[in-house]
Amino acid sequence: MKYKDEDPDNLGGLGGMLPAEVLKMLNELLEQMHRTGHINHGSKIEIVYVASGGQHVETQINIGAHPNEGSEEPTSVTPPPEAMARAVERTMAQGYWWASTAWAVVYRVYQMKGYTGGIRQFVREVKEWPWQRKPEYECTYDAVCKPIRSGKLTGMPDGWVMNGASSQYANLGQELLNEFQKLELQFQK
Repeated sequence: MKYKDEDPDNLGGLGGMLPAEVLKMLNELLEQMHRTGHINHGSKIEIVYVASGGQHVETQINIGAHPNEGSEEPTSVTPPPEAMARAVERTMAQGYWWASTAWAVVYRVYQMKGYTGGIRQFVREVKEWPWQRKPEYECTYDAVCKPIRSGKLTGMPDGWVMNGASSQYANLGQELLNEFQKLELQFQK
């Protein structure tokens, strides 16, 4: 072999990484590009992955609207961890939670309120929030990432059902926004 690109084990500096790790890194990069506005609303990115031995895997990722695009509600100052914890605790107590995947809704609503961190950072921060009661459901990377990657939680919560999400997601999203509205005055003092 004369050229490094003829070597099937050469992944352009990613050698030694498992394909799943490469795809996770790619997903995080796409999320970051979407948040910073480098990917436009409605863009489609097609990723074609060919595994060794010629196994073909094709994934199409639809990049949805920026968190506040098309919304009349402006981005406000990112709520402090105390406000986040209280809103989560209240919605859990009110029965809006059904599984760990509900954390994806918290992440999306937090983005709508100005949060710019990635999913991994969000999961780490949630563990440090000042909880009055321990959450019923654990916040994990997979619990947040899988619903986010589906593209169903784009735009405002009232459009999520039309995107294909269940009404549980939309109801929790709307209630979290309501809770933030109530808590904003309390935490601005």
